[in-house]
Amino acid sequence: MDLPIAVGVDGSDASLAAADWAAREALLRARPLRVLHAQPLMPHLLPSWSRPTQSSYDLLHEVRHVLAVRHPQVTVRTDEVHEAVTAALVAAGEDAELLVLGARGSDGFPELRVGSTALHVAARAGCPTVLLPVDSPGAHPREQVVVGLDARRPAEAALLFAFLAARSYGLPLRIVHAEAGSAAAGADQGHGVGTALLTRVLEPWKAAYPEVEVVADTEGAAPGPALVEASAKARLLVLGRRPTDQVGLLGPVAHAVLHHADCPVAVVPEA
Repeated sequence: MDLPIAVGVDGSDASLAAADWAAREALLRARPLRVLHAQPLMPHLLPSWSRPTQSSYDLLHEVRHVLAVRHPQVTVRTDEVHEAVTAALVAAGEDAELLVLGARGSDGFPELRVGSTALHVAARAGCPTVLLPVDSPGAHPREQVVVGLDARRPAEAALLFAFLAARSYGLPLRIVHAEAGSAAAGADQGHGVGTALLTRVLEPWKAAYPEVEVVADTEGAAPGPALVEASAKARLLVLGRRPTDQVGLLGPVAHAVLHHADCPVAVVPEA
């Protein structure tokens, strides 16, 4: 059975943009698209400012119509789920190839780039989760896929996801090798060692995906700033999420990237 691409919508502009992005990804991957809207069990008990302003039926009908016009080749299924939003989205990720969310939903204030729901789901979902930034992409050309990599502890699932994405997009893959603390004193001394280690790590991947052009970036920069800078020219930025991380929490690098990246960011859980 082909697992769907799942996307959560709440009526916000960010979630509708996420639905459009997810539909294009579903077409590229030849997968069906599941559009999910979670409704609280008793919305009348919510504060007035957080109650839904549009019925679930109307919202899903509108999204289905827009997607049918823009992406007629994609098979779309819509689901209304009566459950807490975070729980519904994490559950959807258990039966999806990819989960897509707007970085900020309808309840976020304008200055907020990433909402609590998106962070919660990205830290817990069992499948790769793509968060779309609130702001529209800048003027830079989207000429590559970027993946963050610590060659001393390579995230295999994130690397696989990044190579497959670069191949499907027909874009080069930029490997940003930046370890925590690499910008501290002594980084230059370890630069040659890091480059050699990165070369060894990437050898089997290059052999498995010869059609993907790989650009290795071993600049001695801190991981967060290096990845945020790379995002300016990226169609997609990929991060790994380690099982050894504290349950339900993303690390400081992931937080920095999600709050400042200029492109969609995929958070890929490691087995």
